[in-house]
Parts: sequence; structure tokens; C-alpha cells
Amino acid sequence: MLGEFPFWASLAILAELGPVALPQGGFVTLGFPISFAVLLIYGPGLSSWVAVCGTIVEAKRRKKGEWYVVLFDQTQLILSISAAWIVYQYMGGEPITSTSLGHILPIVASALAYFLTNTFLVNTVLALEKGISVLEMWSINFKWTVPNYLAQTPLGFLMAVLYRQISWWAVLFLCFPLFIAYYAYKLYAELRRQHLSTIQALATAIEMRDSYTEDHSMRMAELAVATARELRVPASEVEVIRYAAILHDIGKIGVSDQILNKPAQLTEKEWAKMREHPKIGMEIVSKIDSLKEASRIVYYHHEWYNGQGYPEGLKGEDIPIGARILAVVDAYDAMTSKRPYRSAYPVERAIEELRKNAGTQFDGKVVEAFLKILKSGQNVT
Repeated sequence: MLGEFPFWASLAILAELGPVALPQGGFVTLGFPISFAVLLIYGPGLSSWVAVCGTIVEAKRRKKGEWYVVLFDQTQLILSISAAWIVYQYMGGEPITSTSLGHILPIVASALAYFLTNTFLVNTVLALEKGISVLEMWSINFKWTVPNYLAQTPLGFLMAVLYRQISWWAVLFLCFPLFIAYYAYKLYAELRRQHLSTIQALATAIEMRDSYTEDHSMRMAELAVATARELRVPASEVEVIRYAAILHDIGKIGVSDQILNKPAQLTEKEWAKMREHPKIGMEIVSKIDSLKEASRIVYYHHEWYNGQGYPEGLKGEDIPIGARILAVVDAYDAMTSKRPYRSAYPVERAIEELRKNAGTQFDGKVVEAFLKILKSGQNVT
């Protein structure tokens, strides 16, 4: 058994050379099928050693003083492998030999146990660091990795079979599909990064025209997301609210600079033009397939809770929760920022205005959740 260790350890180290960064911290690699193959052949002992060898690469990437991160990764890998082995044996699985291919159900159950243990441990740490729920962190970070994990399970099984029935060199033929799996990870992660970069670029484009709203959209996104989490909005909706907050004023691209930067109160005619920006914004954002849900929030973020807002005069719960959140956050940020026609309000006055208009302009529950965020002074990034 020890004679095979260098071969598998070398593969594990190679698999760790191309980590794919996750949206909210951490990363994924292709080490799973390799450690899973060793688990099916030799059990958890050698599999754990092979997995730990892969973390040598991570140790090189880490800064000095981050040894505890590497230690955590090594520990969670050993725990994940142990959980997978316990489930495999409980389901009646046997070590794969040259004459026995084991059982499909125990293999699938074992891989599932590994995935759930691994993602739960990593998500728990990241969620505590970010101050969000484990479920939300999983939705953002790992939900999109499930298909790739499912594809890697038979890959690990095939590695074990080829190694036992033929030889070590036969395993090398699986390096190509392993690379395809890695490329799929990397491509999807890159698409997510480009998606967010595009959204931020669109927001920056409008903010460059309005010097008084510099960084307004990014502040909005941070506060809106924190408020949504306080209200226990589902994780999938929180991400939609983030994008809507960044893009909520994109419709101002259809409003003239003279109106945007006018150093005085707007006339009624100018206000009528300004009130067109939610519709313009909705039309722009809805043309991006992945942002169709966000476009509804962009459209309704100037509605009032009592039905006196625009553009449709929606009332109460008929207004999407994301739009109700943006209405509060947008008003607060506008009041506490310098405008062309007035100085910034003190925070205390802005809070007083929010409370005074709760139930009329704003949803009272949203106001209370938002003020709770402000009072806690939590890191909303």
C-alpha cells in the first residue's frame, strides 16, 4: 500500500495547482476524485494522507501567519473522508479490488456524505466570518458546484477501477476529463466575476455623470443586502437585491446632465423627467437575461408603502420586498449625502425622517430592520 502512495500524492498535489476562487471566499480544486479513488481502494487512512499532501500547495499560497487556515483545511478534509467512509461501510460497500467493483449505492451515498460534510464545515467558517447564515453562504458559494461534484464521483470511481484492474498508467487517461471538469469550474467562476464587473461598470457609468452620487450604488448594495438578511429574505433573493441596488439608478442615463446636476430644486417639468428613470432603468436591466428579476426591483424602488409613489402607485405588500428595502436605503443614503441644492443631513435627522415616514412612504418592518443594522454598526460588506 505504501508503494502506491507517491503516485496518488503526486496526483493530489497537481490537482491543487489550479484553485478556483469562490464568490464569498475560499476555493475549490479537483482533489476530490483523487482522494475518493484512494478511499474506495484503501480506506480512509491512506486517502487522508493523500488529501493532506495536496494542502502542501495551499501552504505555499498562504501568507505567513495563516497556518491555522491550512490546518483547518487539513482537518475538514480528514473529517469529510471519515464521514464518507463511515457511510460507505454502513451501506455495505467494500474496498474495490481487481475482481470486485463494489456497489453503486454505497459509492453515491459516500460521495454525498463527503460533499455535505466538506461544504458544511467550510460554509460554517465563511458564514461566521461574513456574518450571514450557513444556508445563504452555501447558496452563493457551493450551489453551483453540485453538478461538478456529481460528475467527479464517477471519475473517482473509474480511477479506482482502472488502477485495480489495469495499472497506474491507465489512471492518467482520466486526466483529460479531469481537466474538463476543472475548466468548467473555472469558466463558471469567471463568468460570475465578469457578470458582477459588468454590473459595477454600468453603475459607475451613471455615477460619473453625477458627482454627488459617487459610490452611492455600492453603499446601497451593502446596506440593502444587510437589511435583507436581517429580514430573513431567502438567499437567492438577497443576491437579486444586491444587483438591483447596484443598478437602481441606471435609468438616469436617460436624464440630462442639466437636471442631474442642477444646483437648485427641480421644477415640476424636470421632476416629471426625473421620474422616468425607473422605467428606463427597468428597460435596460431587463434586457440582460440574468437580471430580469432585478429589473422589477429597479422599476418599483420609488413606490410608497401607502400607494402614493411612482411609477405604478403600488401599495403595501404588492411592492416587491427588494423595492421596499431599496426605498429605505436609498432615502437614507440620499439624506446623508451632499446634494447640489443642500448639505448632507446629520445621521440623527435622517433616522428621524425614516421613523416619521414609516407606514406611509416606507414599510415599517423594513425601517426597523434597517435601523437595527445602523445601530449594530455591523460590517455590511
